[in-house]
Amino acid sequence: MKRLSIIMVAAVIVWLLGCYSCNNDDIFEKEQYKTVFALLSEGDYNIFEAVHDLNEPESYGYIAATCGGTLPSEKEINVQLTPDIEAFNSYNSLNYDVDYANYARLLPESMYDVNEYSLTIPAGERSGRMRIAVRPEGLSPDSTYFIPVRVDKFSSYEVNKKKSNVLYRVLIKNDYAEQKPQTNYTMRAFRGNVQLPGIKTMHPISRNKVRVLADNVAFQGDLATINRYGIILEVTENNDVLISSYKDLKVTQVDGDPDFPNKFFIERTRFKSYKVFLIRYNYVNDSGSTIQMKEELRLEFVEE
Repeated sequence: MKRLSIIMVAAVIVWLLGCYSCNNDDIFEKEQYKTVFALLSEGDYNIFEAVHDLNEPESYGYIAATCGGTLPSEKEINVQLTPDIEAFNSYNSLNYDVDYANYARLLPESMYDVNEYSLTIPAGERSGRMRIAVRPEGLSPDSTYFIPVRVDKFSSYEVNKKKSNVLYRVLIKNDYAEQKPQTNYTMRAFRGNVQLPGIKTMHPISRNKVRVLADNVAFQGDLATINRYGIILEVTENNDVLISSYKDLKVTQVDGDPDFPNKFFIERTRFKSYKVFLIRYNYVNDSGSTIQMKEELRLEFVEE
């Protein structure tokens, strides 16, 4: 009798464990096969970065949605999007508090078009996207520009609430420099007769213009230094370089030097290619003295 009771208890335990296992399997399968979509972004602030070429008057970027789940979706997912000023304001306040000078900016509406704030993930597909046409000419490399967007409505399945918005960041580049990653040219320079090796940070300004700082002033990102020492290098169709002031610096281009002829060119060796600026200019320093500068700026790159 005692043995029979033990057998009955063991059977009940096995049955209970089996039920528990079945329930867990059901939960696992539901989670595994659940279809959830999200807007493609990175980081805690849901930023998606897109580089727009200043050589193109208008270029295109995309806000994309991706669909997760073990099995392909059986239904089309229509997603309605809307501007998300709240997320944009939250980014600024959390990152910069009252340091308003460093606040990100909304990309001006005159500089982009969105035909329709919507996207579709077709049934059985993993992604869909919304096109944005951007006109980047006139953007500053010293500012952060966002187009903030969030999910407003959707037709089926679920949205990942933590990935239901995106700050679409517009970055710029031209043939000589990129906003991100920062472009650094190797510098071989002469201040008068004093040789100055170093690094020169270069920023894109427009299709054929870049900005550097005069002499061997290190780039620090503060506007006071940029405005005080910034110079513009404009590359003409003949690859001549025209030198002018960015803001406040008194700078004069010096022509006629065969070693520093104010030219841009591509130098190719057997194994490497370089973008090269050879420039010469004078500028007036803080004490009012005129400083003579000769610079070779060189950047190794991979030709496409």
